[in-house]
Amino acid sequence: MDRVKSQAAVVSQLLFDPKTAGAYKDALTLTGKIIKEVALLVWLVICSVLVFAAWFSDTAIGAGRSTREWWQAQQQGEAVDGNQAAAATGQALLDVSQNGANFLLDKAREQLGLDKIERPAKTAPAAASSAKAATPKAAASTATDKVAAVTKETKKTVAKETSITKDAPETPVTEKH
Repeated sequence: MDRVKSQAAVVSQLLFDPKTAGAYKDALTLTGKIIKEVALLVWLVICSVLVFAAWFSDTAIGAGRSTREWWQAQQQGEAVDGNQAAAATGQALLDVSQNGANFLLDKAREQLGLDKIERPAKTAPAAASSAKAATPKAAASTATDKVAAVTKETKKTVAKETSITKDAPETPVTEKH
């Protein structure tokens, strides 16, 4: 029993020694600093990934736009097929998502200590056409005129194709054995 008492005295002396408390305090302080610096490093890596993703996205979108412009130039202004409303909706969704992504990117660049990117002001094609039309009635009549023109072109094309098939003589197909 004496041996147990003496061992308990040694352990309690070690535990309650001011040096032990100081050593544990230093260890916990150092551990806290390490955790804080690692968290900051992870945050900066996440911000760097966001900045890289934004750069890649801008490059890909620019390449896609230039490809689309090239393709449209190759088509040499063929008739519009009526998908303008869908294209305008898609562009509106793209603009909204880009605004949110730009805000997030600006915050990430700010966290990294990088300069904010100045973006050019966007001019929407709808705004340009409505600037030409002074009143809503004029804009509506312009849109109506465009729809009527497309409808007339479609009717002419259908009529032309119908008359071609009616004029063609029917020749019987003979089978050769």
